[in-house]
Amino acid sequence: GWTQQEIAMRVPLDAWTSYESSLAEKPVFTKTVINVVIYLLGDWLSQTAFRGSDVLDFDAGRTLRNGFIGMCFGPLVHQYYDFSDCILPVDVGMNRVYKILMDQTVYLYVKCSIYLVAVAVLGGESFRRAAADTAGKIGGVMLTAWKFWPLVHCVTYTVIPAPHRVLWVNSVDLIWNAILATKASGDDEEKEEELEEEEGEDAGAK
Repeated sequence: GWTQQEIAMRVPLDAWTSYESSLAEKPVFTKTVINVVIYLLGDWLSQTAFRGSDVLDFDAGRTLRNGFIGMCFGPLVHQYYDFSDCILPVDVGMNRVYKILMDQTVYLYVKCSIYLVAVAVLGGESFRRAAADTAGKIGGVMLTAWKFWPLVHCVTYTVIPAPHRVLWVNSVDLIWNAILATKASGDDEEKEEELEEEEGEDAGAK
């Protein structure tokens, strides 16, 4: 039989081989499944690790709704990267810059806006209310994204092979989705209000 060390070395290799095989045979399905997992984990992190809460203290319904949004986004993200490679081939040097600009403007604005509206509507709000809330939040989301994504995409379009870009972006997306889920739920605003209240109480005590 194999030793534990051999098994530990073998499992990642077998998993990667299975992933590449699935990616070659069913690229859209494979990337969509990964996207769903990332959205589920991202929302779970935003409710637990980002709040300092117990790992089981989370709204499962909210997490499942995020997973559904991830499922809807999966094929669209796949098509977007294919389209991006088609109109801006990476073998032309300046196209990498144009890709990052397109990612951080049109693509980011549209995707985040749809996400914020979808979270609100699936959570029970009317479309009109969801659209109004999104209009108020999207500016802050874009500013946060510009601190996060440009460096990531420098790696995306220079180091990562085209078939694996969605996997790379999704891996980083785990943290970004946790941030985005926090902003979509308004948890960051609640924290700011709590901090302001604490500062006011401290000032009053003095």
